[in-house]
Amino acid sequence: MRIALRILVIMLLGMTVFGCKSGRSKEEQKALLDNDRKLALKFLQGVQEGDKNKLYEAANLTTEIVNQQREKLMHPAQSNQTEKQRKDSEHALRISGNIDFIIAKIKVMLPKSAGFQITQTAMKEQTDGVRRTDHSVKVTYSVKEEAISDKTGKRVKELVLPFLQISRSVDGRWINDFSFDSKDFEKIAGKEFEVISYF
Repeated sequence: MRIALRILVIMLLGMTVFGCKSGRSKEEQKALLDNDRKLALKFLQGVQEGDKNKLYEAANLTTEIVNQQREKLMHPAQSNQTEKQRKDSEHALRISGNIDFIIAKIKVMLPKSAGFQITQTAMKEQTDGVRRTDHSVKVTYSVKEEAISDKTGKRVKELVLPFLQISRSVDGRWINDFSFDSKDFEKIAGKEFEVISYF
């Protein structure tokens, strides 16, 4: 009977400790998602304003980091990078290029008169050193003439954009890449939007 009681007490303690750990994990995950949401908003504001500094801040990137990573790739013998470090350097450079691409492609979707908010944020994947977060962005156009049209030519008043964030640790620093996944980008390029309402 004593042994059974001890086992029961140990199991209860174990469940209590495990419960506390999972609660802490949920809090940490919520804080991480809140931070990702703020960064995505900052990135979209940067696109709308054409402010490259804001985009670099949201990406947690600097021109100095980009130049350092470029140097490492240009001089592999000196930098002596592992395969993972080389991929991380390539990732940082790719994000720098994506920033210019994204500004050119989605600035037209976010005129100054448009309002936007992130309605949903969810972490999709998390592996060692890489994290994927999906955002849903509601865009509201207040000026009909500045609103985008769907593929039928109708002016859109409100739509939802799926917005992707890939965060990767590069030299101990989280770098964020904001974009659309390829399927979503094809739909957007073809003016196939998730429309909430029209003018």
